[in-house]
Parts: sequence; C-alpha cells; structure tokens
Amino acid sequence: MSKQKLIPIIKCTSRNRVIHLTVIAVGLMTLVPFVLNDYQISLGTEVMIFALYALGINVLLGYTGYVSLGHAMFLGIGGYGLAILSVLWGWPVWAAVPATFLIGAILGGVIGFACLRVGKIQFLVLTLAFSQMLSGAFTKLKATGGTDGMAGIPRPDLAWLGVDSWNNDIFYLYVLTFFLVVTFTLYRVLHSPFGSVLVGIRENERRMVALGYRTGRYKIGAFAISGFVATVAGLLLAQRTGFATPDYMSWSYSGEGILMVIIGGMQSFSGPILGAGFYVLAKAGLADITDEYIVVFGLLFMIVVAGFRTGLSGLIKVILTWRTRNERT
Repeated sequence: MSKQKLIPIIKCTSRNRVIHLTVIAVGLMTLVPFVLNDYQISLGTEVMIFALYALGINVLLGYTGYVSLGHAMFLGIGGYGLAILSVLWGWPVWAAVPATFLIGAILGGVIGFACLRVGKIQFLVLTLAFSQMLSGAFTKLKATGGTDGMAGIPRPDLAWLGVDSWNNDIFYLYVLTFFLVVTFTLYRVLHSPFGSVLVGIRENERRMVALGYRTGRYKIGAFAISGFVATVAGLLLAQRTGFATPDYMSWSYSGEGILMVIIGGMQSFSGPILGAGFYVLAKAGLADITDEYIVVFGLLFMIVVAGFRTGLSGLIKVILTWRTRNERT
C-alpha cells in the first residue's frame, strides 16, 4: 500500500481511537456515583471543577500564548456573582446561574480589552493587578461578608426530578452535566477557524496581522471565553462548598491553575483535564500520607515537567503512537 493511501487510514484510526476513548471515559465518569464512596465522589467532583478552570486558563496559555496570573478572579466572580444574585437580591437559582455566566463573559471581554493592549509581560502583571483589586474590594465590602465571605449559597432545586441536589451523588451528576456541555462546546470552538487563528497568534502574531486578521478582536474573544469557562468553575466550586470567599481570587489559585495546565500539557485540549486530575488526586493522596505533602508534590511536579516536556497528554500520545506502530507491524 502506498504512503499516500496509508496516511488517511492512520488518521481515521487515530480519530476513531480518540472517539472510543472519549466514550469510555464519559461512561466511566457516569458510573462513579454507583461504584465509589462519598469521599471519592467528592474528589471526582473537585477534579471536574478544577478541570474546567484549567481548560479556561489554557484558552489563553496554550492556544493564544498569554500567561494570566490573575485568572483566579473569575473563580471569585463565579462564586460571588451567584451569591449576590441569589442570597442578597433573592433571585431564583435558575435565573442567577446563567446571569452569573453572562457576567463572567462580559467582564472577561472588558478586562481582556484593558489587559491585551500591552505586551505579554505587562499583560501578566495587569491580570494579577485586576485579580488583587477585586479580591481587595470583596475583602472590604461588608455587604459580601468581608474576609469571612458569603455563606448559604444555594444549589438548584431538583425536587421536581425527585432528587436532592445536596446529595453527594446527585451533585456529582449535576457538575458532570456542566463539565460535559462546556467541554464539548469549548472543543468545538477551539477546533474551529476561530481556534486556528488563536494558534496562529500564538505562533506568529505579526504574520496573522499581515494576513489581514484583526488579532486584537480574537484575543479579546479568547479572554472572554476563558473568563466564562473559569466563571463556570467558580460557580460550581461555590455551590460545592456552600460559600464564596476572597481567597478564591488569590494569586495562589491562579498559580495552581497554571501548574495544572503545565502538568497536563499545554497546546493540548485534554492536557488541562489530565493535569487537574493529577493535581487534585496527588495533593489529596499525599496529604493523607505526610504533613509535608507540598514538598513531595513539588518534587513530583519537577519530575513530570523535566521528564515529559509535553506533559501527561504528550506521554499518552507517545504511548498510543507506539502501540499504533506495533499494530501496523
């Protein structure tokens, strides 16, 4: 068989393999509440929430080439947006949730417009400044509880379905629904011509400008999408814990999100999901073993980054490629 005929077959096989793995992964995730205990289900919920957060960061970091040190502000916007609308203003949850998402997207566009007009180094500092400014504002506001944050954040009323959203299993499935919908939608967006332009901006923005693309608009759009996805994660995190706190906007949460992306693999759609899973599960497992888990986790992080520069997704890709070659031979 000629090389030209073989290439489409290999691509088709690879695509089918990805589809099969995705179907298997979704099936296994759906079965989690039926086979694991409450603690493990809670960890699974946390993994999905932070996977969404990392996916949002990766829209900027992996696809557009911009590092945001203040992206945790959108975790806070998600939590406080829902808290203010539902607790302070008395909005029903079904109205407060989409309104919070819209606020996150709009603020993402506005903040992106302000930050993306400068170089990448200045962008990094500006995003951190915005995050610290919002964190300081919510720390001082008495209406939002100051440093104590806001408690009593509601979950959706699912009594009409005969279930209680405060049940660990039901809330897991609730988060899983958001995770699948947002992840699929984001995948379609990033694998569209819009996503291709973002990659072009990452690789050579001057060339994209020379080709006639208004890169500024695409970058603002990327920031808005990134903020929206991170806001979804922040809202779900607030519903999981039952409260919103200024701590969610701290630079440490921004740094943790970047670590998740790097561990999983930048410039890969599945990388942030893998990185979030590794980060949350490794952190929880090490915390049960030793009080100095941060040191051990730091060593693990260095091993992953030094040994697999393309992250966990790159490692998996190498393994799948090796298996495909063995199957052909």
